[in-house]
Amino acid sequence: MEEVIGFGLLALMVITVGLGIKRLFKPKKALFEYEDEIILDEKMLHYGPFSGSFMYPHRKFILLLTVSSSFLSADWDIRTIDGWGIDSYSNENLIMHKTSDSTKSNLYLEMARPFCITSEPTITTPVGNTNYSENDDIKATMTVDRGKPKEILLQIGNILGEGPDIDYVFKLAYFPSFRNGKTFHIKFNNDTRLEDMSFTIEGLSNAMKQSEKMCMSSYDFYKEEMQETSFI
Repeated sequence: MEEVIGFGLLALMVITVGLGIKRLFKPKKALFEYEDEIILDEKMLHYGPFSGSFMYPHRKFILLLTVSSSFLSADWDIRTIDGWGIDSYSNENLIMHKTSDSTKSNLYLEMARPFCITSEPTITTPVGNTNYSENDDIKATMTVDRGKPKEILLQIGNILGEGPDIDYVFKLAYFPSFRNGKTFHIKFNNDTRLEDMSFTIEGLSNAMKQSEKMCMSSYDFYKEEMQETSFI
């Protein structure tokens, strides 16, 4: 009888230890399947170069673009088969980006911990023969796939570069959803003298899901000691 009880206690201990080890190494379940399952208050503190406090708009984003040409190391530098880039520039932020069909403009989307929501669509495009200033608002129309053109507003957050290589940094203030789109086209009025822009964004939804998994993981995006700090 004592042997039966002893074997029973031993089996119980083994099962308890096994369950404990399984729970310890079980990966954490993602809190949100899609980034828009949370609606943030507009006054909530944001993280990363594309968001930031509205008291200091675009400051971190401008810093990112300014130093990226010299070398802002990304520990994670991924290119999907749909042509989306997924890069890290800090331990809290991922950037998804895509080059326009003309290769002159670039689209950037940010995903930041802890909420890992895709946000802050930003476009850089050459200044060309225009002469706009920071904080100028420019109206345009945006067409997603073969949908109806929608009026949008782009605000110039900053002007970067020198010589012939000067770009506007556009923040999209109002725009239609393009999460499930394959293409979108931005058309400017003739009097703006800005070039129209077209982007092939097929695979965006999948890139967002993969970025969300990376963002929600416990892995470090970035090692601070690898970052060049000569610009500080």
